[in-house]
Amino acid sequence: MVTRHSLRCVNPTLVLTLGIVFTAATFTFSQTVANVSAAAGPAAQQISLVASLSLPGSFVTPQSVHADSERIYLCSYQGDLFILERDRQSGFPLIQTIALGAPLVAVRGDKDKLYVASRNGNLYVFNKTWPVQLSRAIPISTYGLSSLELAGKEVYVAKGQGALTVTDSSLYLSEFNPGDFAVEVGSLRSYGESPFVTGATIVFDRQTQRILGTIANPGQNFFNIHAGEEFLFLTSPGCCSAGIYVYDAVNLRAIQVLSRPTNTVASVKRRGIPLAVGASEGGAVDLYAFDKAGYQFIDSVDLPAATGFTRPEDIEIRALWIDGIDNLVFAASSWGNDRSRAAILPSLFVLEIRNPPSKSWGRFALGSN
Repeated sequence: MVTRHSLRCVNPTLVLTLGIVFTAATFTFSQTVANVSAAAGPAAQQISLVASLSLPGSFVTPQSVHADSERIYLCSYQGDLFILERDRQSGFPLIQTIALGAPLVAVRGDKDKLYVASRNGNLYVFNKTWPVQLSRAIPISTYGLSSLELAGKEVYVAKGQGALTVTDSSLYLSEFNPGDFAVEVGSLRSYGESPFVTGATIVFDRQTQRILGTIANPGQNFFNIHAGEEFLFLTSPGCCSAGIYVYDAVNLRAIQVLSRPTNTVASVKRRGIPLAVGASEGGAVDLYAFDKAGYQFIDSVDLPAATGFTRPEDIEIRALWIDGIDNLVFAASSWGNDRSRAAILPSLFVLEIRNPPSKSWGRFALGSN
């Protein structure tokens, strides 16, 4: 059963504008909660909707959601950083909003710091105190930032409209225009500054900056990039997506194409099983698990059907986060269009990968932790 109700935060929401804190007495947002019985039978979904939240922001880039063990972070194109409590029992309440006044494209964090990249070319650095506090703004690009990732103690950004991801050993970059290169923020070392390579994903050794290989983007299109230590995923965002292109992240060998339309991918390994979650412009969130034959489609959630928001462009999932802390998946939407955008329209969805209830998963066994 799905119920929709208005939830008023018990604690005041903290709103921070460029380091200036004031307290809002109340903040009301719409929350949709899907109640799924823990004792569901064999027909129960393997991925299911837990909650949907209406935050007043458009999350249009693939790195616009991030989470740690205590909080969920989202950065909007309207220029706001939203911070929610990662607490299922209390409905993932919004606890802080930080207005930065420029379109935001990516948020990532480590144990002590939170980093937010902006189209104004600044990288904002926050201390993970309570409340979260702006530490400094680092100007990096005169023509904007587009991507942000962390590896070890290093922070990486891509300029212009470049797509970037990193692993412990490698940096992956897809350039759309000349100047869309990557920068290691601490040292200002650059990756891909010259020569400009279009229609391809370039793979660098993260330590030496040496090019390890190049993957031609299918159809020479621009692709979103996600990588784990084992697999690299390329997706062409939008309504005409051809699916997910999966490669070996080390030797760059093509493994398979998953043909379901997909904007963006997140992946994790649970109990030795590589899992991937893909999300589409139509609002579907798909679950895949890897076996000897490659990634296999397991299940899907149709978010428009699950929430009742079924008008065109109501729900377009552009960003995903999964980290293995629990079985939760966080999916962020573009928040409709100029005609449909409203306070009740959800823009954040929390889903759960369930314990497999039947033999249909065969050797796949995730457990609840």
